[in-house]
Amino acid sequence: MGLFKKFFGGCQPAPPCAIHPDDRDLVSSEDIEWWNKLSFQDCQALEQEDNVFRLAAFTKFRETDGLSTEEAGKKVRLSFPFYYGKLEHRADEKFTLSTADAKLPYVLKDRINRAVMSRLIDKKAVMQASSINAIVREFIRSGRI
Repeated sequence: MGLFKKFFGGCQPAPPCAIHPDDRDLVSSEDIEWWNKLSFQDCQALEQEDNVFRLAAFTKFRETDGLSTEEAGKKVRLSFPFYYGKLEHRADEKFTLSTADAKLPYVLKDRINRAVMSRLIDKKAVMQASSINAIVREFIRSGRI
């Protein structure tokens, strides 16, 4: 046991991640195991990190590239996956999206990150899709990731 845990106790476990019925076929037991190994603080850090990168990209698209809010939002959707941890967050969108573009369960984050890092999901594939979430769904259902 680490010194920090000895003095301050263990970490709070990751909150349960709800899976929408349309997304159940995407999630594997390995995804659930990965999620369950995280702490609550890990989950918060992952979400904050995602938000920082999305906001930076959105700001760049608006201020440097001169895109409208809607255009910048669409470009961010092509650049970053969006996730939900609670069912009510899945439908919480500022833009009208198809079912394929809907947010993905957070338990998929590790598998998606590994697919991006190994270049299984590349810019060419994403540019042909309506969003990175749509291509992730397609690739998981086809067994590519």
